[in-house]
Amino acid sequence: MAEQEVLQGPQLAAVEAQLHALLRSQAKHALPVDLPRPDFWHVCSQLLQSIELELAETNRNEGFSARAQTLTRRQSNLRRTISDLTRHRLNAFVNHAALANLASTPFGDAAMEASVNLMPIDWQRQDGAERAFHEGVAELIEQYKRNVSWNGLQQGILENSNPQPVVTPAGNAQLDQFVDQPGGLTGEKPPAVEEVVPEEIWNDPDFDEEDRISMMEEFPEISEPMMSEQEPQPDETESTEPTGMIRLRILKDMPEPILDASGEEIELLAGDSFNCHALMAETLIAAGWAEAASLD
Repeated sequence: MAEQEVLQGPQLAAVEAQLHALLRSQAKHALPVDLPRPDFWHVCSQLLQSIELELAETNRNEGFSARAQTLTRRQSNLRRTISDLTRHRLNAFVNHAALANLASTPFGDAAMEASVNLMPIDWQRQDGAERAFHEGVAELIEQYKRNVSWNGLQQGILENSNPQPVVTPAGNAQLDQFVDQPGGLTGEKPPAVEEVVPEEIWNDPDFDEEDRISMMEEFPEISEPMMSEQEPQPDETESTEPTGMIRLRILKDMPEPILDASGEEIELLAGDSFNCHALMAETLIAAGWAEAASLD
């Protein structure tokens, strides 16, 4: 392992200036910014150690003098700067790892942002500890995706579970038709051909129901003969005699006329014959006003 370079006065001052400049630059970017040198954190440690040793020597020789106070404030500012820079850089590495891992996601803003802004990190310009942190975050993201069933959330549970068979459009000639070998060109059966279902052609009639109704409204004198033609003629073979009728013979005069099935009043006297429905016949017979008579 190569020995680390030990920096002295002007070199340490340059490192201090680079530290403040790097903080300002990293605070403006969401992704990691290249370090001024790969061993940047090591030289920052040398800078703080040199200030700490100088402060200890000043306190021993001069006490808590103005110089000691200046060194103390300088040390505090450097530590605060390193803390802020580390926070920004860790956030940037987490953001980069998340974007790189979710770049293949078809939904959300991660894929769009990754395709536009995401650039591969030049690890030659970064610290080794930062690379280890980035890889660890990527592994944690993969573990998180497994725990929440990420593929199911993005692609659904039915994705590729029931693939549709390949169907060749109708009308395309199959190359297997021109090969005499069994199995065709590939030795397998040719793909299924789409079945063509003929479309049903609707013939719009010239004279439909709406036309007939409109003609009836405009020309009622024409519509009446048309309606009479369309009315079904009664079947001559059908019996005109109503069914369920019973013939009665009246035994005594009825005090009041009765109503027949059509609602007409009929006055019945003793000896009259009368055809009525079964219900009325049963009522008259039960009351003793009539008796059943034969149809002869």
